Amino acid sequence: MVKFKKSGVINMQTARILAAVANVWRQPRVSFIDRLALDNAGLSSWLTRLSDADTVALERNNRLVTQALFNDPFVVDRVVDGWAYGYVATQVDARHPQGYPGWVWAAQLSLVPLPLQTGTTVTVKRGFTPLLHPDGSTLRLLTLGTELPVVDSQDHRYDLVQTPLGIGKVAKRATQFAFADQHLTAGAKMVRLGMDFLDLRYLWGGISAYGFDCSGFVYSLHRAIGVRLPRDASDQALVGTTIQLADAQPGDLCFFAHDHGNGAIHHVAMYAGDGWLLHAPTPGKHVTYLQLAATYLKDELVAVKRNW
Repeated sequence: MVKFKKSGVINMQTARILAAVANVWRQPRVSFIDRLALDNAGLSSWLTRLSDADTVALERNNRLVTQALFNDPFVVDRVVDGWAYGYVATQVDARHPQGYPGWVWAAQLSLVPLPLQTGTTVTVKRGFTPLLHPDGSTLRLLTLGTELPVVDSQDHRYDLVQTPLGIGKVAKRATQFAFADQHLTAGAKMVRLGMDFLDLRYLWGGISAYGFDCSGFVYSLHRAIGVRLPRDASDQALVGTTIQLADAQPGDLCFFAHDHGNGAIHHVAMYAGDGWLLHAPTPGKHVTYLQLAATYLKDELVAVKRNW
């Protein structure tokens, strides 16, 4: 890893995420408990210490704005006291053409240039899967949506991939959908994949299998099928094909706005079929199903969009 100087302007260099999942923070400082989230190996230690009240405070204080996954490009603008301010280039934000802005702990970034890759990439389609050294030892525990360029795919079990930590290997089965029915539509595949995360605790800013917020959940499911959505629900509502609710199919997105649909968009859920939604509801809750007709959200529905 190329070390960043402690402070200074970097002049918009593109780094890569070294951590399995890097939290992107609103401010370049964290609480004592949040320092556990700076672990490059993963977020388990941090999340086991967070109470439901702590997860609610993440939203209330807007401490966490999004996450970036291993190998994601991060455009660095400046470094201040070991923190890098910049943009997650893989996450569209209408206000910032460079990507989604925020602060990342600089030790979670690498400036090592990677060889130019013009070939295929693979995307993790499981909650978690190990990235291995060529000798079989574990480099990182990768999460859903992680994308890596392939350098050799001749082995029938593993793909050799290029990473900021060097050449590694990922099981081919981890980059394929786990369910047997390959004749499902892309939308139905997202719903089936999303079912694997039922009862996972909501995480404000989350886009990984450690926890999702509402827009992060649908962003990640689309990423698994090769579709790149904007990061936030308000921006997601601006893309895709508009569908009538009566014509909705599994995998379509339902958007909801305050003031009986007349205000700002505040939530997105994935249509799961037969009037049911699959979604990450609010802090303190868990990924779950919801019957649209049986909830107040039915009066706040403003759009149904399809991106698959």
